[in-house]
Amino acid sequence: MYLSNHVKRTMAIDTLLTLTQNCIQRQNILGGYLQFDYSKLVIASFSAPTPIESSVYQPLLCLVLQGEKQVSAGEHQVRCNQAKMILVSHHIPVISQITQASMQTPYVAVILPLDREKLLRYSDPTYTTHPADDGAAIGCHQVPNEVAQALERLIELANEPTLAPMIAPLIEDEIHARLLHSEIGHRLMRLVWHGDKSAQVAKIIKLINDDLSKNLSIAELSKESGMSRSALHQHFKTITGMSPLTYAKELRLLKAQTLVRESTRPIAMIGFEVGYDNSAQFSREYTRKFDKSPRQDRATAAGIS
Repeated sequence: MYLSNHVKRTMAIDTLLTLTQNCIQRQNILGGYLQFDYSKLVIASFSAPTPIESSVYQPLLCLVLQGEKQVSAGEHQVRCNQAKMILVSHHIPVISQITQASMQTPYVAVILPLDREKLLRYSDPTYTTHPADDGAAIGCHQVPNEVAQALERLIELANEPTLAPMIAPLIEDEIHARLLHSEIGHRLMRLVWHGDKSAQVAKIIKLINDDLSKNLSIAELSKESGMSRSALHQHFKTITGMSPLTYAKELRLLKAQTLVRESTRPIAMIGFEVGYDNSAQFSREYTRKFDKSPRQDRATAAGIS
């Protein structure tokens, strides 16, 4: 019997939702993330809308099975609901929020980080720039049926603990290959194709991420990328939604917030570690970003009023 792609997708999403809900119930996850020991796959489940959160996304797919999530990266904003997939092609600082979730209908999603080496292995050597590609590092798309079915098989491996570590990498390879050769594959293909501006921007993103304490100038970044300053600014903003210097500042502040909340190091030392020579400037920019000074944020994280 012939089944349309829409029917196949609906069936795959329904099956995935049932599988994930069973996993959540078994592990008694009331709200948060469930990780698997045989895969990098993560299940997210929340029974209420979440506060707006700042974080850094690596390349990943996030398939929303129920509820809705909104993500912003600079000027780029996506809103994803059931059966839609958030696809991220580069490391980018984002602001995200689960906007639809309740006890009766919780937000449920499956998240799989994407591996650049796997993408390179399965990429199409004849790739050319896709004319319909807007270049943004984040987007919301229909999930390919075959990808949804592969995710289903990956979760089902939880019932086969002996075979799971052997089979999971093969299914993850399949997911990478199917994504690359699907209708939205060009969004990932350009990440590994060295003639594409996206790959050059990825090189600059890695350079910034490798050492946040370095205050690299536009001139230095331009030289490393092989692009003029104006071209680098244009392509970087097209992909990430922000300029290279804004991107670097966002990453520094997010790294600083983690250190402020999770360490006991002096605030001034943390500022220095993420590239701020002036502690007053660090405190001002931190407060502007997070609506709390570093000391206030540390006290809140420690449960001190």
